[in-house]
Amino acid sequence: MPKIIAAATADAPYKIPQEEIKNFIFNLFSGTGVDINRLISVFDNSGISSRHISVEPEWLSKEHTFKERSEIFSRVAFGMAKKAVTDCLERANTRPNEIDSIIYVTSTGVMTPTLDAKLFNELGFNPHIKRLPLWGLGCAGGAAAISRAMDLTKAYPNEKVLVIAVELCSLTFQKDDLSKSNVVASSLFGDGCACVLIGGDESMPAAGIAPVLLGSLSTIYDNSLDVMGWEIVESGFSVIFSRDIPQIVKENVKPNITELLTKHDLKIEGIQHYITHPGGMKVISAYEESLGLNSGTLDLPRKVLRDHGNMSSASVIYVLNEFLQAGKYKTGEFGMISSLGPGFSSELCLFKIS
Repeated sequence: MPKIIAAATADAPYKIPQEEIKNFIFNLFSGTGVDINRLISVFDNSGISSRHISVEPEWLSKEHTFKERSEIFSRVAFGMAKKAVTDCLERANTRPNEIDSIIYVTSTGVMTPTLDAKLFNELGFNPHIKRLPLWGLGCAGGAAAISRAMDLTKAYPNEKVLVIAVELCSLTFQKDDLSKSNVVASSLFGDGCACVLIGGDESMPAAGIAPVLLGSLSTIYDNSLDVMGWEIVESGFSVIFSRDIPQIVKENVKPNITELLTKHDLKIEGIQHYITHPGGMKVISAYEESLGLNSGTLDLPRKVLRDHGNMSSASVIYVLNEFLQAGKYKTGEFGMISSLGPGFSSELCLFKIS
């Protein structure tokens, strides 16, 4: 079965305390007609202490074209991805020309050729490498890419697949968007890049215990297109962000996970580790309530949320990296990688430590 070999992350250039962002948003929206005195409390209840962003805070207070945003995305995302990929491959003792496929994930920037092509020219990947750019999956993208990498390495057990998720959410901020969704999003989203290497059975010699990928489940919910996504405006992307997301988690996560586990003759009680996307404190709490999890089970998602905010598709791989680096797992234990995103949809991937 496919195995998770290594992971790594790379932060955006500017680390900003949550209090500083709160003050910036309060001052920006004061006197605009937004009830900012009431909405600003979302920053205090976010569970976030700091976030990394790709531009200086003053940049966010000015008008910018989609072209300007795209140029910054291309430059900053490339630097972050280069670092994450280099670190991941070093941890795996793997050379770039040994990678057979790249799955590149984002929902916050548009590039053609895509970022993976730029990395090819810089890092020396195999000229016959297979490229699978995935755009628009939002927060579900990281888990979806891991699942698709599992599919590829099941079909081709001698191959290695590199997943790269990079999201520069700060570049999508619209200073003239007076919606509640924009204020809430500004309290949550940060920038980050994460990379994970998946190998088939025959791709590498055994090197200690690691998560082995057993199966996945993708689900899209009926009549939920308006829950999360982008509205395309003249200057770029404007956020769509429903207050119903925690309730959707409560209602759907347990049935989805139960459906996947049933296929493997497992029950929720048999899952020791949850690598969940930290979409926000209410989302994490909804996971705990729905699944009846013990205190501490979602400490790693909370840690990533506290230190980085919600980085869309990259977040779940940040959590996975923390899990791998901590090494607090034993042979025979089971775990679940889980994310939700636009569609509205769920992506799950079951693993076992072997």
